[in-house]
Amino acid sequence: MNTRECLDCDLVVVGGGMAGMTAAARAAGKGAKVVVIEKAADIGGSAALSGGYVWTATSLAQMNLHDDGDPRLHAVIIEEYPEVLAWMRARGISMRPPQKVLYGRGCQIDMQDHLRKAVTEVEAAGGIVVRDTDTREILRENGGVAGVVTVHADGETELRAASVLIATGGFQGDPELRARHIHPAARVMGLRSNLTSSGAGLSLGIAAGGAWAGPNTGYYGHLVATPVPFRTDSDFVKYTQYHSIHGVLLNCAGKRFVDESDDDHASSQLTLRQPGASALLVWDQRVQDDHAVVPPVAGAEPLDRFQIAIDAGARGGRAVTLEEIAGIADRLGFDGAACVAGLSAFNRQMSAEPERAVPPREAHDRPLDRAPYYVLEVVSAITFTFGGLLADAKARVLDPFGEPIGGLYVAGADVGNVFRRGYSGGLALASTFAFRAMRTAGY
Repeated sequence: MNTRECLDCDLVVVGGGMAGMTAAARAAGKGAKVVVIEKAADIGGSAALSGGYVWTATSLAQMNLHDDGDPRLHAVIIEEYPEVLAWMRARGISMRPPQKVLYGRGCQIDMQDHLRKAVTEVEAAGGIVVRDTDTREILRENGGVAGVVTVHADGETELRAASVLIATGGFQGDPELRARHIHPAARVMGLRSNLTSSGAGLSLGIAAGGAWAGPNTGYYGHLVATPVPFRTDSDFVKYTQYHSIHGVLLNCAGKRFVDESDDDHASSQLTLRQPGASALLVWDQRVQDDHAVVPPVAGAEPLDRFQIAIDAGARGGRAVTLEEIAGIADRLGFDGAACVAGLSAFNRQMSAEPERAVPPREAHDRPLDRAPYYVLEVVSAITFTFGGLLADAKARVLDPFGEPIGGLYVAGADVGNVFRRGYSGGLALASTFAFRAMRTAGY
C-alpha cells in the first residue's frame, strides 16, 4: 500500500543555507508558497558559521582579473549584488557600513537575523521549512520538473511543484568526492564548513537530467595550523593563518611555490598540491605586530594565532635568527638548510636587487628582516567547492546538450565553474544566484 503523503506548493528549495533561505524568502515575499527541505537539524549551513560578510569584487573586470571562472556567471554576481543588499536593508536586516574586503567591498550582515526572518517570511506566505529531511528524488514530467520526493523519520512525502531550486552548498563534506574532483590529498583535508554539504544536490541534479559542469579542481579554503582539530565553529577562525599573504610559504624542499600576496585562499589550493600537502609558513615580528594579531576584517576579535596554535599542539616554533629556522624546519620534516637559503633569497629579492623573485611577489614585497621569526607548518582546509552543475546565467540547470531543464534551478556552491582558482565572496555567490534563479522563475 502506498502511504506516501502528497502536498502541493509553488517552489521546493533543496537546502536551507544562504542560497536556499535567500531564494525562499524572496519567492515568499512575492506570494509564492515555498517548501524548504533541509537535511540537517537546523537551517543555515556554512553561512551560519560565517562572519556574515556579504562581499564581492568591485567590478566585473576586477572579478575576471582575479579568477578564470565563467565570465557569464561572474556577471550574475555583479549584476544582482546591489539588489541583494537593497533587499536585505528593506527587510530590516542589521548591516554594518561597507568596507574593503580583499579586492572588493562588502557589508557584514546579522546572518542569524536574516535566517530567522527568512523562515518567518516563508511561513507567513503559507510555506514551511522542514528540517532533518532528505530529498530522495527530483520528479520529472513533460520535459520539466514536477516536484521532489522527500524522506523523513515519519515517512515519504511527495511535494508537487513547478519549480525546484538546488542549493545544498557543494560537496566539500564528502572525502571521496573531494579526492575525485579536487586532488587525492583532499580526501583527508580539514573541513572548515558544515558537515552536511556532501554533494547530495549535485547527485539529485544529475539524476534529474542535469550535467556536471566539467573538471574544476578549485575550492575556497584557508591555510590552518596543524595538527589542531576543529572542535567548535570558532576554531575555523582562530587557527586560520590569514596573514600568510605577508609571510613566506616553503615546501618540504625549501622552495617557494606561490605568490603568497595573491591571497590565502589561493595559497591554500597550491599548498594542497605540494609534497605532503603541507607548507612551512614563516613571518617576522613586523608581520606579527601589523597583521598576525590584527583582525582580518573590521569588528572581528584580535587573536595571536601563532600562540593559540602552538598552545593547541601545532607544529612550529619561534627563532631568534634566520639561521635558527633550519632546526625548526628539520624537526618538522622540511629541508632546513634549503628553507633558510630560500628565505635569504626572498629577502634579497625584496631588497631591490635586480634578481627577480620566482614565483613573483606582486604585493607585500618587504623582506622578513625583523627578528624574532615565527614558523608554523600549515595545511589546507576547505569551506566550499567550485565544481558543480552546468548552469546558465539565468541560474537554470542545463542538460548535457546545454539545454535548460524546465523549472530546475541552482544557486550557491552547487553552480559549477563560477570560480576556478580565485574567489569573490561565498555569501555573495549564494545570494546573487538565489536572486537570479527566483527572477527567472518569476518571483
